Amino acid sequence: MLQPWIRIGQPLEAVMDDYPRIFDAWEAGGIRGMVFGRLLFTGPDNTNTVPAFGTDARLFEKRGLQLESSNGERDAAKEKRLHEMLDDAKKRGWGLLIFCPGQGTHRVKGLPVEQDPYGAQSVAAIWEDVFTAFPQADGGLMDGWTESAYELIYHHGNAVFREMNDGVKAAAAARGWDPVRLDAGRAHLHDRFHRFTSRDVSYYGDHGFLQGINLFDLNEDALYWLRWRRDDGLAVARACRAEIDQLPRPLLLGNGLRSAVFSGMTAVDFAAWDEILDIYNVKHYFWHRGFDGLYGTVARWVQQIQRWNPGLTERECFTVARAWLGVHLPEIDSLADMELGFPQVFFDEVVTEETARALAAVSDPNKIMPWVDTGRMPHAGDPMTAGDLYRILTASAEAGLQRFLFHNHAHLTAAEWKVISRMCGTEWDEDPEGYWPPSTPRPKAFG
Repeated sequence: MLQPWIRIGQPLEAVMDDYPRIFDAWEAGGIRGMVFGRLLFTGPDNTNTVPAFGTDARLFEKRGLQLESSNGERDAAKEKRLHEMLDDAKKRGWGLLIFCPGQGTHRVKGLPVEQDPYGAQSVAAIWEDVFTAFPQADGGLMDGWTESAYELIYHHGNAVFREMNDGVKAAAAARGWDPVRLDAGRAHLHDRFHRFTSRDVSYYGDHGFLQGINLFDLNEDALYWLRWRRDDGLAVARACRAEIDQLPRPLLLGNGLRSAVFSGMTAVDFAAWDEILDIYNVKHYFWHRGFDGLYGTVARWVQQIQRWNPGLTERECFTVARAWLGVHLPEIDSLADMELGFPQVFFDEVVTEETARALAAVSDPNKIMPWVDTGRMPHAGDPMTAGDLYRILTASAEAGLQRFLFHNHAHLTAAEWKVISRMCGTEWDEDPEGYWPPSTPRPKAFG
């Protein structure tokens, strides 16, 4: 039976203020762990700006770091309630992870890149500060940590072939890379993605790596740039992990990553990261549009390839995207097909393969704990159904998955909770006066 975890925040208050009833319902439904944070409370202006703990500047000073001012005033009553809630979760035997430790609560002036090329001292100071304040937590979950850009066009803060800024160039040089050559490799591929012809695509197509070398005209500088993306992220992670392991108590380290099919593009090699991570929060995000969904990402690649290469047909643009990303979507031959939802074969093949690949990369299957969500907010994707959620979980379990993390409670619907509780624990009773998932109105709301 799958073991579900769930994330709360923001706001933390929505669960914190009614946690005994909520936790009882979650426990009955199978929940065995929780990710909480970001570590911010709602302020008087209704934004999440009030830090949920006090910071110890001495932990930064001893590393030569400067801690800048924190956000907002503290709220002692809320802090007390938060710790009561976390203590209750620990008594239930739940695992606890903090989402994005330090994000929104710490502004740190780091050491010069020559002294701390990987930023490991800043990460260690933040983690020591956060986990001293929250002894209940078993570790932290980074999100997209060291991931390289995976969108072809600028979208949700990244684009694959954007020019390297001065900060990135300086860091690369400090870490032993040649920034001039790196930028030349990036520029070469950017140019190539504007110059595909039907002849190129028809001949080279998506027929394996050796033909791909020719389709994408991979010269030595382009390969150098691709190698840097992979190896630099690994070096950052190794350096930070080494510092985290020196902290006063052992802490689990997780990372929220795009799914295996995008890992070549994000340059996070799951197999290589097995020595670094305790938890892979692989994003089982498949929706269309929004951000971080598989359908939406593929569609944007196809659309942008055609904008840059108007002489290609839509089908040829799909071929280029497949050749670069390795994404094969069954029963999808056009962008119009993607508007029709997900055929059963998608779950049978794509979801199964994404799960199996992640499991194959790690030394312990318990390391794989995918984020699971079905669009809507906060990712702004086209909503998927509770039936799709059931098919995601069923395909993943059949591939060997042991646990998953639902993202997040604030957007959980009644239908989704019904599916999760039925599959993983005691089926939810839909008592209108009891626990009710927040994204579905209670029956009495309709009069």
